[in-house]
Formats: sequence, structure tokens, C-alpha cells
Amino acid sequence: MSGLKRFPPIGARIIKSAVSVALCMVIFYFRTLLPIGNGIPFYSALAALWCLQPYSETTKNNAGQRSMGTFIGAVFGFVFIILVRSVGFERRILVYLLASLFIVPVIYITVILNKRNAAFFSCVVFLSIALTHSFDDDPYMFVLNRVLDTFIGIGVGLAVNNFHLPFGHDCETLYVCGIDSVLVPEDHNSMQYSKVELNRLIENGMKFTIFTIHSAAETISLMKGVNLNLPLIVMDGAAMYDITKKEYIETEYLHSEVSDVAEKIIKDNAMHCFVNVMYDSTLLIFHGRLNNGPERDLYEKHRHSPYRNYVSNEYRRHDEFEHVLYLTVLDEAEKIDALAFDLRDELGSSVRVTVSDSEYDGYKCLKVFSPRASKKEMMKKLKNHADIDGDKIITFGSVKGEYDVYIDDGGGNATVKKIKKLYRSGIYH
Repeated sequence: MSGLKRFPPIGARIIKSAVSVALCMVIFYFRTLLPIGNGIPFYSALAALWCLQPYSETTKNNAGQRSMGTFIGAVFGFVFIILVRSVGFERRILVYLLASLFIVPVIYITVILNKRNAAFFSCVVFLSIALTHSFDDDPYMFVLNRVLDTFIGIGVGLAVNNFHLPFGHDCETLYVCGIDSVLVPEDHNSMQYSKVELNRLIENGMKFTIFTIHSAAETISLMKGVNLNLPLIVMDGAAMYDITKKEYIETEYLHSEVSDVAEKIIKDNAMHCFVNVMYDSTLLIFHGRLNNGPERDLYEKHRHSPYRNYVSNEYRRHDEFEHVLYLTVLDEAEKIDALAFDLRDELGSSVRVTVSDSEYDGYKCLKVFSPRASKKEMMKKLKNHADIDGDKIITFGSVKGEYDVYIDDGGGNATVKKIKKLYRSGIYH
């Protein structure tokens, strides 16, 4: 069963779309009871669906585009019908060719008004009037209803999209979430629902951020599409990155002498390490000769990233301005385990050594940090940056016993639903 494709859930936008169309049909039904022309509900439904967007700002922009486009198209359609009737064109081909020429002023007026995004809708409305209703007995009523249909749809779309049940919101608590198997499941393609929901919560005032073993570069890549606005705890607590300022605002460095000894131990074990160094808020990754395939593959995959700066060891200065955040070694599992033992035996409490599985079969990843570089310590600093009082923090992670909310179902959409439930109820504390 594990090989079966997991389908995404039916989201709120799909439900709202169906509700909006249904409301347009109901409004149309009541319009038919009036002793005037009642329009075509198709145009109302289209306008409503166009206005239904994941975010309120996009909804407002789309509503504005559709409104302006409808108005311009209707005005030109009205003028076109008056012209055709006053001249007395009876051959359809002449009417159609004249309508083609009218496209020029229709689009040009959107350029003059700086409403270029409305050009398509202006043309659609104009052509629906000019090509299909120029020979009607009463085309003017169609123009009126065409405008009214669209504005009914826009109104329905805005109302449905902005409708929220009267939930409480916990905007005081800081929600801090891990990434792997927590926010990001194995199938990265199934994150669209999570991204939309997180953006809605953040837009609504939820204080949300990330803590992760990944670098700031990897975190930004994995969370692309989520409008994070609070600092991120990255590199397993070695640094805090301000995503809005695009700079590191907190760091915990390895002591230079300790770093030198650790690098010597790694070299004595005939292994290579990537040295993550901070120079004036810029992260540089120094490297020597890459010894194995996974190292070379990792380097090739990441070296073109605008957030990573790989530099050959021959350019390393080893001066007082160099601050080492951590060392990374990627090698065969047995060699990594032996290296971890040597580092802990030689350096003791002056370092924090972590070993984790890598994406390469038979290989592990070892990292050497300052003992002060931890998620717990960096969380204390994050509280100040996020203006959090007391213990109003809820953490989400996949390691049992280490986090407030334990995620054991693979993460992804289910995690976001748990965050959403806590945010709306505010019952955790």
C-alpha cells in the first residue's frame, strides 16, 4: 500500500468555489422572479471563481481587475452597438471586422489607465457584446445584465472568500516547528495545502517559525512559497537567520583552537570536512579535495545556490576574523562512527558532535558544533526577537519526548492541521 499515490485533501478553496457557484445560481433564481431581464448566471459564476484565491490580497487584486475589465469592455460594447445601429450595418462580416478594429482602443485604454492586467477581461466583455448581441432586438439590456452579472459574481466571491467562522485566535504564542517528517513529508509535492494554510495563518497574525538542522539556504529552499516573517533557528541551533533582513542575527561559534584540533583529528582519520565559516555576516563553506562520490554530488547540487558560497581551502585566511560555526563530514557509516568516538574522546565537552543518516546509502553525516550551539539555547534568544512573554511557545517535532507536540505520522498536512487547531482554540496553555 505504501506505493499508492496519496491524494491531497479537498481544501477550503474547492468548497468555497462550489458554495460561490451555488449562491450565484440562487441569486439568479430570485432575479428571474423580477419583471425585468434576468441575465446569465454563467458570467456571475465565472467572476466568483476568478475572485476566489488563497490569500486576501490576491482576491482583492483579482476583483479589481475583473471589475475594471468589465466596466471598460461594457462601455466600448455599448458604444459599438450605438455605432453599428446608427450606420445601419446589416452584414455580419462587416460587424465582425469592425469589432476586430475596436480591440485596439479597448486594450489601449487599459494601458492609459495603467490597468494592463484588465485588458483580457475588457476584450472578453466587449467581444461577448459585439459579436453575439449586435443584432438583438434589445442589446442594451444585455449590456446592463452583463455588467450586473459580473458584479454579482465579484460580490459573492469576495463575501465567500472573506467569510470566517468565529474562531478564537492565539496570536500571543510562538509556534516553532521542525521540517523533516514534521512540516515536510517524504513526498515534497504534497505540501501545497500546507503552504497555503500556513500563509493564511501567518497573514492572520500567528507567530510561526522554523527550527532545523539544515542551513538557512536549505531551509529557504524547502519552505519556498511560505511567507515566513520571524527569524529561523538553523544549523541545529548554531545560528539564527533573519529571513526579512537576509542576515544572521545570532551565532554560536566553535572556539578557534578547538576547531583546529577537530580539523586535525578529521584529517588524521584520512577524511575531509566542509568548514562553515562566518565572515562579516556572510557564510562561506571552505572545502578541500572531495574524497568520495556523495561529497562531490552534494557539492555539485548546492554550489550554484545563491545562499551557499563554496570556497576552496587555498583561499582560507585562518585569521582573527574567521569564525567557524561548525564542521561537516560526509563519509561511510563505519568511518563516521569511529571519527565521532575520536572527536568526543579527544575534545570532550568542548564540542557537541552529532551523527545522522544521510540521503546516500551507506553514508552518514557528522557535524561538530560549539557546546553552546543548541536549539534550546537559541530558543531563549528567539523569544526576545519574537517578543514572546514567558513560556508561550509550542514546539513540534518528530523526536519523542523532546517537543511539546510529537509528530509521528510523517508530518506534512496533518502537522499544519494540528497547528491550525491549537492556534484557533488557544487551549494548549
